[in-house]
Amino acid sequence: MERSRIRQAMQFRSSPPPPADDIAATVAWLRDRELIKDIYSRYAYAVDSIDTDLLRTVFHPDCVIVGTMEEGTLDDYIDGLVASLPAYEATMHFKGNQYVEMTGDTAFVESWVLGYHMEAADSPIDSLLLGLRYQDDLIRVGDDWRIIRRKATRQFHEGPFPRPYIGEPPYPRKAHGSSERDA
Repeated sequence: MERSRIRQAMQFRSSPPPPADDIAATVAWLRDRELIKDIYSRYAYAVDSIDTDLLRTVFHPDCVIVGTMEEGTLDDYIDGLVASLPAYEATMHFKGNQYVEMTGDTAFVESWVLGYHMEAADSPIDSLLLGLRYQDDLIRVGDDWRIIRRKATRQFHEGPFPRPYIGEPPYPRKAHGSSERDA
């Protein structure tokens, strides 16, 4: 019942493009959509590389994040990620389906994401796969967009969640950012 009600409500939340004969408005609309979609690629890269500077370019400084293990302010969220991600040998976040609705200088985006959290080959616990749904409110900041509120909902998981403490990881996973690309 709840899903059908949500689907019915979403039919009335679309943000259609401007008329095709209004080239300037169409280009602006397409640019905004591309900037908004890019936020999620930037987010995945920042999280998987533990690049906190890049991660801060995704969120507004006053962002509120709910529904994750690092719930609260942006600083709380980043501190939690920095503390938890190095325990995994690697992570990979993948953006799947995405719904974008824009109205002026605000937007709503719902994204379905898979987060792979790989353990070392000799780890006593299994790797973790998380299926997540992000519901984000965004605002325009200058010529770009930022997430001002994120609600994360876990849809499913395979593997231990939350990850149990099994000691310090034997492998040195370090943060690396976009400024440290391999030559």
